[in-house]
Amino acid sequence: MPSEGKPQPIDTAVITGPGDVPTTDLRLLADRRERHTTGITSKGVNGDRARDVIAALALGAAIRRVLDDQEQNLIREGLRHGATWEQLAGALGVVDPAEARRAFTSWSQQLPENEATEALRIAGDGPNQ
Repeated sequence: MPSEGKPQPIDTAVITGPGDVPTTDLRLLADRRERHTTGITSKGVNGDRARDVIAALALGAAIRRVLDDQEQNLIREGLRHGATWEQLAGALGVVDPAEARRAFTSWSQQLPENEATEALRIAGDGPNQ
């Protein structure tokens, strides 16, 4: 079901890759992905099914990117508020806390310099630890 009321850009966008997705609202992304997934199994011409497959894949990739970014920001907040790498790894379902720390460190290097410095500091990988 499309967004209620006036159609949102997510309702009318032609989606062939994650870059075509006009929002980061997970609810809207999941709804549109579900419509395409349902379209794959419903009756219709093969071209329509192929478009639904491509759109569902692209929306899935966009959803993962949003979730990955949110996850790293939550890790940063957890560190700011005293969570340990063991606690964070447990919450992520990761056995090795060093694995969670490496992923966070890699992500933080993509941030603007001042944010990256602060993220690395709170991760225990930067100056003034």
